[in-house]
Amino acid sequence: MQTKGAKAGPPGVAGDTVARYLANLAAMYQRDPALAARIDALPFADLPALEPARDTNPTLRVTADDGRPVYLHSRYRPIEEARKFVAAQLEDADPEHAAQDADHRNRTFVVSGIGLGYHLVELERLCDRPLLIVAEDDLARIKAAYCVVDLSEMIADGRLILLTAADKLAVHEKMRLCSTDLMLGFRFLTLPGAQRVAERFHSDVRGQVTDFVRYYKMQMVTLLRNARITAQNVAFNLPSYLAGPGIEVLRGRGRGYPAILVAAGPSLARNIAQLGALRERAIVIAVQTVFKLLLARGTPPHFVTSLDFHEVSRQFFEGVDDVGETILVAEPKATWHVLDLFPGRMHVLHARFADDLLREAAPQRDALKPGSTVAHLSFYLAQHLECDPIILIGQDLAYSEGVYYPPGMPIEAIWQPELGRFQTVEMKHWERIVRSRPILRKVRDIHGRETYTDEQLFSYAEQFQADFQACGARVIHACEAGMQLEGVEIMSLRDAAERFCTRKLPADLFATEAGPPPDAMPSAATALERRLEELAEIRDIAERMDGLLEQLTGLLGRPAEFNRIVVRVDDLRTLIQKHERTYKLIVEVSQTAELRRYSADRGIRDEEHETAETARRRLRRDQEFVQSFIDGIGFLEQILPRALERLRERVS
Repeated sequence: MQTKGAKAGPPGVAGDTVARYLANLAAMYQRDPALAARIDALPFADLPALEPARDTNPTLRVTADDGRPVYLHSRYRPIEEARKFVAAQLEDADPEHAAQDADHRNRTFVVSGIGLGYHLVELERLCDRPLLIVAEDDLARIKAAYCVVDLSEMIADGRLILLTAADKLAVHEKMRLCSTDLMLGFRFLTLPGAQRVAERFHSDVRGQVTDFVRYYKMQMVTLLRNARITAQNVAFNLPSYLAGPGIEVLRGRGRGYPAILVAAGPSLARNIAQLGALRERAIVIAVQTVFKLLLARGTPPHFVTSLDFHEVSRQFFEGVDDVGETILVAEPKATWHVLDLFPGRMHVLHARFADDLLREAAPQRDALKPGSTVAHLSFYLAQHLECDPIILIGQDLAYSEGVYYPPGMPIEAIWQPELGRFQTVEMKHWERIVRSRPILRKVRDIHGRETYTDEQLFSYAEQFQADFQACGARVIHACEAGMQLEGVEIMSLRDAAERFCTRKLPADLFATEAGPPPDAMPSAATALERRLEELAEIRDIAERMDGLLEQLTGLLGRPAEFNRIVVRVDDLRTLIQKHERTYKLIVEVSQTAELRRYSADRGIRDEEHETAETARRRLRRDQEFVQSFIDGIGFLEQILPRALERLRERVS
């Protein structure tokens, strides 16, 4: 957007309308060509008629949801109205976001309605390169706005994102483009006219954005909190990672056969007895939580999935000496205790962190889409096998009938000493549920009744529903209870089995003779030795960098000396660049520092005139990052020798 034009307000329709429209459209073709083509295909004759306001700038009259006419902008001074509206919104920070609104110049806004774009121009003028996510379902209105105001710079920068349909999958895909900005703080803005036009659409989009941010925050918090334990698990799992092939040897093996995914929801009790008879006619994939339960019933699954990083997951495999033909499929971030304990065949998914550790010694591995839970991993495994249909049981994502887990789970053994006349199993289940009272929410179950879930389960459901809608296979919800989910067909497991589980599985369906190269372990050990040498080199560079940044802070008022030190800092940056992949390893275990730097960058934009305070803030940001970076080096220097020892133990 042209700065002068933004500050003066958009010109009238006549004159440079075509040039403005073409600039906006050209920028959109670079960012979102499919939407640009749809807008471009609309005839200009189909655009809403613009009316001149008293100050000669165009305004727009549309039909509200109730059939009455409504103006989206003032009939007198639409630009002045937009300025007053935006100024009032920026001053009126709600308490929930008060801290984030302290510096509103760096905010992200989710805007209901595009109007003719006046308020977007004003947000760009008042704020410092804002991110604007605009919900507008009328493409003709968007095209009209493109004729009236110049938004091309925002579009080209990716700072203007249009949501044109309340489609959860499409909304979430676009939200992923700006997920970190959303997580760091955003505000909803609703144009006065948008409250009366397409109100249902705007309400649905606001809900979908809110649900995405809630889910992404949970994912990000988990990532930040567990970055180091995840890195440790990947490093400690290298012997298992290298011991056999990955899931690439399983691709398409289930084509033409159904999969039954067994999760740990309360409704599993309804269907678990049927699994024994179905195991020969469907590929059974179980989450680790129910693995022992299935073994105890004499129904070992074909696959069991594991991804949880915490050591507590070892309880699902402890004491199991014979898993039969069950195959473990694990993410490399799963706790190394599980992979050490599992006595049978396993396939470990691809790990980028392992690639950066091992470099040329890294084996080729297939990956699956990252999931939040073992149930998601089971679903992605079924897709990788190319099973169709994919049948869900025990996938309640809710506390069906006031129960937390199905009967027979290990937690009941823990409760046993407390049970008696005045404390039943049902009461313990309910206590476990209400312990989460602050995050409980009501949803509809498959029968249309109200049931409880919680924020975490709800976020898992959001991811599942996006997965189901994008899935090429038929997804059958055969739980007979649980939350309503989009993208599934509901039927009983018995009916699903009669329709789809009609052929016996071949005995050698998952057979493989692939094995690791004989030098896989020694080569990996050599690679880790080299990484430790590189860490020592990088530590020396980073510590020198930290000292120079400290000196620069005291030289802000002495430009000549400041600039001499900056040259030395730049030399050190050049040295760091020679260790690009090891640098990435360190950043991987310093995720909090990376997020804080990104957050600081939102508050320190390139200004027309650099001030001493701006420079001081940049130095403080850089020094905090370098110190966290050095701490990350220390962490890797602790875990890699132990990982190297585990590899050497496997070699010997």
